[in-house]
Amino acid sequence: MPDLLALPAENIKVIADINSRALAYLIDVLFFFFMILMPFSSVYYEFAGLKIENLTLEESMENPQIFSLLMIGYSSCLLIFFFYFACFEYLLNGSLGKKMLGLSVASKGKKRGLSQFIVRNLSKTIFFNFLAFDCFLMLFDAQKRRVSDFISNTLVVRNRKIIKKFRAINEL
Repeated sequence: MPDLLALPAENIKVIADINSRALAYLIDVLFFFFMILMPFSSVYYEFAGLKIENLTLEESMENPQIFSLLMIGYSSCLLIFFFYFACFEYLLNGSLGKKMLGLSVASKGKKRGLSQFIVRNLSKTIFFNFLAFDCFLMLFDAQKRRVSDFISNTLVVRNRKIIKKFRAINEL
């Protein structure tokens, strides 16, 4: 059996499958919930003077002051969630979940712009109710793109390295 020498040739980008994308999103949601949302909520409710453990749903809906404080907190969390995705994807080509799974967001055009990543992440946060419909359309696209990927001209890819194997030369 001849000796083989392996050298990395180049990085290639392969379209990411739906399962990897869903798992990356789940990782991001869990990270956001435990590392950002829980501490932010605790501090916000403390400064707002809300005692959540004693608060009932009926009381929060009937009291306009409590309801408005809860809506401000909810809106703030959505805004932070949106900027989490948009900033990470713009600066690092992927969120933490995508990076952990070797995925990244690529622009189909020649130039990457912040507006692409803002548009791309609207359905994840602001239009969260439409995310299921947006993801359902991925099943029918060959490149597994969501509607927001079409609009922003992006796609999610898996980074892979091609390794070429060469026969090792024993004699010169």
